[in-house]
Amino acid sequence: MEAIKAMKSTRIYILCAVTLFLFSNFFIIRTHRIKDYPVEMLEKNYTLDELTIKPESLTGWKRRHYLTRNLNQNQEVRIYITKGDWYTEQDMKRLKYKYDGTLANCDIPCVWKKDNWINWIFRGLKTADALFCVNSPNLPKQKGWEGQKFIEYSLEISYIPGPFDIFVTFKETSDVPTSYIQMDPNEWRKKPPFNITSLSPNSTFISFVASHLTEFRKTWIPTLQAHIPVASYGTVYKNTPWDSECKDFSWSNLKNCVISKYPFYLAIENSQVQDYSTEKLWDTFNLGVVPVVWGAPNTRSYLPHPKSAIFIEDFPNVESLANYLKYLVGNETAYLEYHQWRTMKTWPEEFEKKAYMSRGNMECNVCQEVARLRVVKNLTDV
Repeated sequence: MEAIKAMKSTRIYILCAVTLFLFSNFFIIRTHRIKDYPVEMLEKNYTLDELTIKPESLTGWKRRHYLTRNLNQNQEVRIYITKGDWYTEQDMKRLKYKYDGTLANCDIPCVWKKDNWINWIFRGLKTADALFCVNSPNLPKQKGWEGQKFIEYSLEISYIPGPFDIFVTFKETSDVPTSYIQMDPNEWRKKPPFNITSLSPNSTFISFVASHLTEFRKTWIPTLQAHIPVASYGTVYKNTPWDSECKDFSWSNLKNCVISKYPFYLAIENSQVQDYSTEKLWDTFNLGVVPVVWGAPNTRSYLPHPKSAIFIEDFPNVESLANYLKYLVGNETAYLEYHQWRTMKTWPEEFEKKAYMSRGNMECNVCQEVARLRVVKNLTDV
C-alpha cells in the first residue's frame, strides 16, 4: 500500500515538474517574443541612433521604416484629421483601406480618419495617437493623453505656428519631408514626349498657368513675351481661353490638360526657397512636356535626370533662352534629349528619395513617424 502511495506521489511530482517546465519555457518564449525581441535586435542588428537621428539618404529612410515596422509589432496607430481644408477634399479621395479599416499599402496598421475636435468628448479623439492639422491649427487646448502627438501638415512657404510635435512640410529639415510628387514616377516613363513635329509654323510652343502675381513673374513674363508668344492661362497675364476639350475637368486636370498641348511649360514657382518644388515642376513630367524652371536653388539635385528640365538661370538673358527654345522646336533630336530619362532603368537616389517621401506616400510616412516615436519611447523607458 505504501509502495502504491509512493508511486502516486512520484507521478504527481513528475507531472507538476513537467507542467512547471512547460509553463516556464512557454513564458520564457512568450517573454522573448514580446519583450526581449526588440532589445535583442537592438544589440545585434541596429543601433538606437538609426531610430533617433533623422536619415539623410533614401537608404536611411527605408532602414528607419523597416526597423519601425518590425519593432512596432503590428500595433495600430490611430490618426484623426481635425483640420483638412483642401486636403480632405482632394487627397483623401485617393486613399484605399483594408478590410479592417487601416490604410492599404502601408507597413504600419494605420487608422486615418477625419473628425472635428468639437467631438472631443464623444469620439476616439481623446485616445488617438495623433491629431493632424492642415495649414492651420485646429486643436483642443490640451492633449487627450501624455503620448498624444499634434501634427502640422503644410506644403506652403509660410510658417504655421502652433503646439506641434511633428511637422510635415516640403522642407528636408522637417520631421517628415514631403515632396509634391503625387504618383509613382514609373508611370511617367509611359508618357510619350510631346510630338514636336506636329507644331505648325509660328505656333505658340510654351504655356504658363498661375493665379499669383509675384515680383519675378510681373517683370519676367512680359520680357519673354517680347521674344516668343506665351499661352498664359489662369489670372496672371491671361491671354488664352481654356481649351474646349479641357474646360469641364476639375482644376488640377484642367491645368494639366492645357499644359499637355505645348512642348514646354513655364514652371515658375512663387519663390526660390530651398526644397520648394511644387506640382508646377513635377506634373509636367507626366504630361510629356519639358519644364522651364525658376524655383528652389537646389532643384537640380533631385531631378529624375540632369537633362530633364531647362533652367532660366542658365541663360545670360531672356532673349538667349527664347532663341534656345526656338532651336529645340526646330530640332526634334535635340528636343527628345530632354526625354531620354524616360528610358532609364534606374533613378538618381535624390530623386528616388523625393518620390519615396512624397505627397502620394505622406499618410503612411506620417504613421511611420508616430509609430517610431512610440517605439523609441518604449526602448528608452526599459
